Amino acid sequence: MKRRLIVWILAILCLAGCTAPAVRKPNATNAKKTPPPAPPKTVRVVAFGDFMLHRPQLDAAKGPEGYDFKENFRYLRPYIDGADMAMINLETTLTDGSRGYTTYPVFSSPKEVARDFKETGFDVISTANNHAYDKLKDGVDYTYDVLKEQDLDVVGTGKERAEPLVKEVNGIRLGILSYTYGLNGFDGVLANSENPESVRLLTRERVQEDVARLNEEGVDLILSYVHWGEEYRKEANADQKEKLKMLADAGVALVLGSHPHVPQGIDNVVGKEMTTFCAYSMGNFVSNQRRNNMGGRRTDVGQMVTAQIIKDESGTRIAEFMPKPLYVDKYVDGGLHYEVIPAEAALLGEIPVERIETLRPVLEETVADHTVRISPDLLLSNDGI
Repeated sequence: MKRRLIVWILAILCLAGCTAPAVRKPNATNAKKTPPPAPPKTVRVVAFGDFMLHRPQLDAAKGPEGYDFKENFRYLRPYIDGADMAMINLETTLTDGSRGYTTYPVFSSPKEVARDFKETGFDVISTANNHAYDKLKDGVDYTYDVLKEQDLDVVGTGKERAEPLVKEVNGIRLGILSYTYGLNGFDGVLANSENPESVRLLTRERVQEDVARLNEEGVDLILSYVHWGEEYRKEANADQKEKLKMLADAGVALVLGSHPHVPQGIDNVVGKEMTTFCAYSMGNFVSNQRRNNMGGRRTDVGQMVTAQIIKDESGTRIAEFMPKPLYVDKYVDGGLHYEVIPAEAALLGEIPVERIETLRPVLEETVADHTVRISPDLLLSNDGI
């Protein structure tokens, strides 16, 4: 019996020695494992509409040591600081003030705007709009130089020629464009000048040319400011929708609209290679246009658009597209003030606003109007990514 037990034990040990181990040590061949996919690269973009300066705003910003516009951005710093790239449309020209400043109908504003853009945290300034040529070529050149002196990227105008912008952010190469429908009556002057391409006008040929050039430079995704549409119209018109399809077919993935001075709706269209997301009009970022002096038009309301761009092994795409309502608070307290309020965040207490109780009714109205205007089916959130 004991002999039989010993035989069984030896047999079991033999079988155990011949059985392959549960985890095999790698040999020279299978040591080369497929590397895990690289983590996705991301860029968070925040974009704003028309930065305009009327005479009361100049008076409000003037101090003993010059002009200061930074209070306009006071409540938006968390969004700008939290973005990888912050953009705004400068709808005026800049000057040193030696010949004074002008407002409607031709605009020239203090050069301190460029400094305050930089100190606030902006990265890219769009300059193609109908007021870009208000001070002719000298105005284009001076504005461009002052912005570049502040190490700001400029797109839409140029001293010789308005060039597409290539900007690499967090390892993603972005192509950035800016166009305008026209030039406040100066279109013919530009066309007959020595530098007829110093402001980028919106045409199919120019868009196709610019996109082709950006693709040659190996960009991952293209976005564009577009100055278009009808002033004070609350909905996009047929021309905007037609031009959006043209931009989408050309390969522009994100369109940021300006010019109507009131917010419009959003849209997305399927182009030849991708879905393009569009805010038809982000409205005024800041101005002196108020609903009580503009026939009830919502010119004191704008949009802030946030977009998240993701690049991974499958390609580069827009993973978030979210417009948020803004309200321009104009008030007197020892002087005139203009502060842009993120309406939803202020109502929720996410951004503490000193005048919240005074502003609550108009902010609630602003959010309600925004909710009606913005179809939730067209929003894109990255919550699931």
